[in-house]
Amino acid sequence: MKQFLKIYLWQFISILFNFAAIFVVTPYLSSNQTIYGIYTLIVAAYMFLSYADFGFLGAGMKFASECYAQHNLKQEIKIIGFTGFIFLVFVSLYAFGVFFLSFRPEMIVKSLANNEERAIARNLLLILALFCPVFVMQRIVQIIFAVRLRDYVFQRIFIVANAIKIVFAMVFFSNESYPIVGYFLFSQICTLVAVLLGLHLVKKSFGYDFKLFFGSFKFSKEIYEKIKKLAFVSIFLTLCWILYYELDPFVISRLLGPKQLAIFAIGFTLMEYFRGVFGIVFGPFTAKFNHFIGLKNFEGLHVFFHKVLVMALPLTVFPVLAVSITIKNFIFCWVGHQYADSVPIAQVMVLSFVFSFLSSPTGILIMAYERAKLLYLTNAMLPLVYWLGVFITFKFIGLQAFADFKVAAFFVVAIVYLNIIIKLLNLKFWPFLWKLMSPAILPILFVIIFTLLTRSYLPVEKDKLNLLIYFIYNGLVISTAFIIYYFSSSEYRNSINYILCPIFVKVFKRNLVKTAI
Repeated sequence: MKQFLKIYLWQFISILFNFAAIFVVTPYLSSNQTIYGIYTLIVAAYMFLSYADFGFLGAGMKFASECYAQHNLKQEIKIIGFTGFIFLVFVSLYAFGVFFLSFRPEMIVKSLANNEERAIARNLLLILALFCPVFVMQRIVQIIFAVRLRDYVFQRIFIVANAIKIVFAMVFFSNESYPIVGYFLFSQICTLVAVLLGLHLVKKSFGYDFKLFFGSFKFSKEIYEKIKKLAFVSIFLTLCWILYYELDPFVISRLLGPKQLAIFAIGFTLMEYFRGVFGIVFGPFTAKFNHFIGLKNFEGLHVFFHKVLVMALPLTVFPVLAVSITIKNFIFCWVGHQYADSVPIAQVMVLSFVFSFLSSPTGILIMAYERAKLLYLTNAMLPLVYWLGVFITFKFIGLQAFADFKVAAFFVVAIVYLNIIIKLLNLKFWPFLWKLMSPAILPILFVIIFTLLTRSYLPVEKDKLNLLIYFIYNGLVISTAFIIYYFSSSEYRNSINYILCPIFVKVFKRNLVKTAI
């Protein structure tokens, strides 16, 4: 539990810096809708790198976590080396494709109006291609820390890197200049330095054998046979997630052009932010679930999984509802009235994460159990429902179709996940659902009613102070909902008391000693 607390403490600090990175930097970037649309497309292309391992990294992390739990460091290094090699091969092919597109950016961006816009798109793509290998090492270092539940160590380095990016964003975009290419290059250099520091810590703190690691950075038939089943499932999952999460900016860019993409990009940026935050929330459980599997402690896994659901519900549902209901105030304070058309799109896209407390832990649980058929089923449904809905409704509701069917697809999959939980844990549907959801009824009602009644009093003018007021308001609303949930859920209350009481006792003893001295 101590490791989890450290992870979440530093992840919380990281979230604050990510807030700043998005809500301080984005107003500078969004001042020019066309170029911001181009930049959004490049960011989406960068996000594609997360899938370039085609599932091998995820599968490798599962088995590396089991090896760590069994104190088999040599095998862990071999597995991470092999999966890192596979990742590098795919990323190199991707980088070559991006490099080719840098000479013909109009292939992915419709209606580039002039040479300046074309040059910006070309240079951003070229920088992305050149720095692709850095992302490979970043993911490998993250996995090495993650299997030890020491994510927070590497996170500290990226917190500093993000802080530097935020400070220099204000420098780059001062005096009404718009050097977006220079800023993107600078941010990639910051990432490179952070990765190099991470590698140094891996060697120093864990005694990692880099000679063995780089010697294992090759194809291994033995390890391939071990992880191929789960890796092939992960490849399918990767394709499904690309279709659901990452493809729409490229489709919108080709169909409607960069200005409409900029309108969509506000909701897309928020969706990616919530996705990143919830990835941080649930990320540590991937290693922990696999530790249970490695030790064959299935009963402990089930108990721990149920606690995760109880703890995750307020972390996901309350913020999503509060932000979604007050989204107009947020967008106007953040990027201004010129993005009024983004309000209904962003509102719906944020709502797509309201079921994350169910879907994320259950997906991790299914992966830990290696239930291939369930993984195929649940992940195929996301893009199928999404793109079928967009295809049918786009000619009637236009851009809004891309947002509405994000929620529709997630809702369908959430119902399926709920039934999977019932079967895997051998529970009864309605008693389980009531036990899980009934304590949340009062705080959810509070969030909905209070925000609906008070949102008209929030500011609606673009200003950093207004944005701060908005965050304070939502912080108070969400905090109050947490307090209500604390008293309405005995399971949540017991878990919080179990975590916090030892900390309070330790602090009290320390203060008592200081007083005595």
